Amino acid sequence: MSKNKSLFCGLIVGGIIGGIATLLATPSSGKEMRGQLTINRKMLEDTIQQLKAESIALKNQIVITAKESSGVVKEVSTDLKRTINQFQKEIEPHKKDLQKEIEEVELKIKQLEKTLQ
Repeated sequence: MSKNKSLFCGLIVGGIIGGIATLLATPSSGKEMRGQLTINRKMLEDTIQQLKAESIALKNQIVITAKESSGVVKEVSTDLKRTINQFQKEIEPHKKDLQKEIEEVELKIKQLEKTLQ
């Protein structure tokens, strides 16, 4: 219990000494200090209000950008699907021709194997 009492007394004495040292070390009078604190508080409030307004504007811009980008992504995906389908339709006849040629080559290889045996 005595340790807590000593700690408490030390905190109080230290707080008093710190307060007195601050008052003596302050280069301006109490009125001037209060005036400066008021000015600084107003500047801080203005800065906070400005940050709040800018953060709201940023949030709104992000929402707008997200909506616009989702539309662009949909358009691009639709165009890509259309292009792939068109490509598949264009290569279909060539694919069939290539399959025929492969079958012919396989047939000729088989005939050549028979001839060589």
